[in-house]
Amino acid sequence: MILEELIYKRFSGSEKLVKSLASYGGKPAVFSPEPPDDNQEGWDGNVQYPKVIYNFDLQANEERHSAGTLSVSLLCQNTTDVIPEKIEPLIRECLRDVILKPENGIPYCFAWARTDAFTIDEKNGDVTIGSEVRFDILEYPSQETTDPDPVMAACNYIKEIYPECLVMGHDEMGEITEASGSHPVIYCRLVSVDKGRETNTVAWMDGKIAVHILCPDSSIRLKIAAGITNRLSLDGEIIMLDHSPMYVKRLQTNYKSDYLKEGQIIFTGNFGLLRYKAKGHTLRHAPFAKY
Repeated sequence: MILEELIYKRFSGSEKLVKSLASYGGKPAVFSPEPPDDNQEGWDGNVQYPKVIYNFDLQANEERHSAGTLSVSLLCQNTTDVIPEKIEPLIRECLRDVILKPENGIPYCFAWARTDAFTIDEKNGDVTIGSEVRFDILEYPSQETTDPDPVMAACNYIKEIYPECLVMGHDEMGEITEASGSHPVIYCRLVSVDKGRETNTVAWMDGKIAVHILCPDSSIRLKIAAGITNRLSLDGEIIMLDHSPMYVKRLQTNYKSDYLKEGQIIFTGNFGLLRYKAKGHTLRHAPFAKY
């Protein structure tokens, strides 16, 4: 599925949200980018409200460190008992701690940004009341680089500590992944790489890695972050895929940071790049016995 279809699947798959919306053609009144006209055939019971219209723009916003924005418009009418304030939390819940992975695409998360109320005066005297719910779209691209790969080494290291967690880049992901208390999701990303000291055979690099722990339960996020931090502090190194060590130079944990955008753990790993590959011995002038 493409991203638009996955978002629709999240909204239409929520029983609580569907019960609060009107129906069109036997399906929940969730539309993108435009809804059908109110006088168009297909509205069940001739009821057009409440309904949801969503649009997204995948254009990077450097100020909010996002890959785009998702705008969800919730429309109700003052002639019914259903008000936007009752439905708006259900919309936010549909996209909370959920990772959507379109076909042949990269995973996306949604961070709630703001909700604005509005009213629209209709020509027939009715008043449409609604809420505009905005989300920042965050992308979680693959961080795999080349050997020796510090991020993949960190993913493997964390997976060994917490096998019950889904580690992005290590485990296979479906189209929709919900982070939960029993199955948290962990994402490691490479923030920067600086070259340190050099020797005749090794160029030492400092890789800054951020670890994001996605989980709706704050106590579990705290526990996992503390567990990873303590283990890194005690081990002092991570064995990379080529069996070389990556030494933990600096380690910082912020339990109050935005786990979707910043990550709770940031550490600097010091690893080496070999200038020369080991050269095998060449067999020359081998004696042969004659029989």
